[in-house]
Amino acid sequence: MSPEPSLRQLNDDEEELLSRVAWYYYHDGLTQHDVGQRLGLSRIKVSRLLERGKRSGIIGFTIHSEYSGCLKLEAQLRDRYGLKEALVVPQLDEDDGPTITRINERLAQASAGYLMHFLSEGSLLAIGWGDTVTRVLSRLGFLLGDVGASLVTLSGGVSTYIQVVGGLSAALTHARRLHMIPTPLLVSSSVTATALRSEPEVGDVLQIARTANYALVGIGAVDENASLVRGGYASKAEMLRYSRQGAVGDILGQFFDHGGTVLPLAIHDRIIGIDLETLRELPCVIGVAGGPQKTAAIKAALRGGYLDVIITDYATATAVLETGA
Repeated sequence: MSPEPSLRQLNDDEEELLSRVAWYYYHDGLTQHDVGQRLGLSRIKVSRLLERGKRSGIIGFTIHSEYSGCLKLEAQLRDRYGLKEALVVPQLDEDDGPTITRINERLAQASAGYLMHFLSEGSLLAIGWGDTVTRVLSRLGFLLGDVGASLVTLSGGVSTYIQVVGGLSAALTHARRLHMIPTPLLVSSSVTATALRSEPEVGDVLQIARTANYALVGIGAVDENASLVRGGYASKAEMLRYSRQGAVGDILGQFFDHGGTVLPLAIHDRIIGIDLETLRELPCVIGVAGGPQKTAAIKAALRGGYLDVIITDYATATAVLETGA
C-alpha cells in the first residue's frame, strides 16, 4: 500500500477540503453526518478524509495548515451575520501581489469548488453578472452539463457582459437548460423598463429565476472601477453622485447604504431584473467579492440579509470583522 501523501504533496483543493472537514469536526464539534451535509459529502467520505488527515500530518493536536486561520474567520462571519456558510481563501503571497485580478481568480476557484459540491441533476443556478461571476462560470465549464444543472439569469445584461469580458462561457453552452433575460441590465426610462418586464419572454424568465435552488451574485463597490462603469451602465460621475446619496455597494445594479437598505434612486426604476427583496427570499444566495475596496459593500450586504453564503479573501474578511457588526 502506498503511503499517505504529506502536506506538501497535497494540492490546494485537497488540502482545503481536508482542513475544512477537520475544522468542522474537531473545532466546531459537528458530527460526521453534519459535516457531510454542510460540504455536500457522504459521511463515509468525511470519515475517510479525517483518517487521511491524521496520516498526512495535517491533523494532530492542531490543524497544520494555512487554511486554519481562514476557518476561524469563517466561523466568526457565520456567527455574526447568521450565515449558512462562509468561505475565506488564504492570504496571497507577497510575491503574487494583492491585485484585483488575482483575488477574483482565487475567489472564482473557491466559488466553483463550493458549487460543485451541491449542483446535481435538476438543480437551477441563478446568476448575476460581473467580473468574478464570469470567472466562476468559466471554471464550472462542462460540469453543469455533466450533472444536468440549468442556468437562469437574475437580470438583463448578463450575456453581453460575459461575452465582452470573458468570452462565451462553456457553462452557458453546456447547461442542461439556459434561461436568459433578453434585455440590457439598464434601459433608457422607467416606462421602457415597465413595458419590457410585462413582455412574456422577460416575465417568464423572471418567474423561473424565483424558483432557483442557488443564486450566485457579485457585490459591487461604489467607485470608478465598478463593473457598472466598466459595463457602460453608469459613468464615473454618476457613481460619485450615488456615493454622495449614501450608497456603499450594489447587487444586481441596486444600491444600498451602510445598513443594507436599498436607496430610493431613480436608476432602480430602469433596471430589468429581480429586486433585492425577491433575491433575499431565494433558498441559498451566494455572494462572492473581495479586495479592500469591497469591504464596506460586503458588510452592508451582510447587514441587509441578502446573502446566505459569503465567499471572500482573508484580508477582506478580517477587515469586515474588525469594523464591528
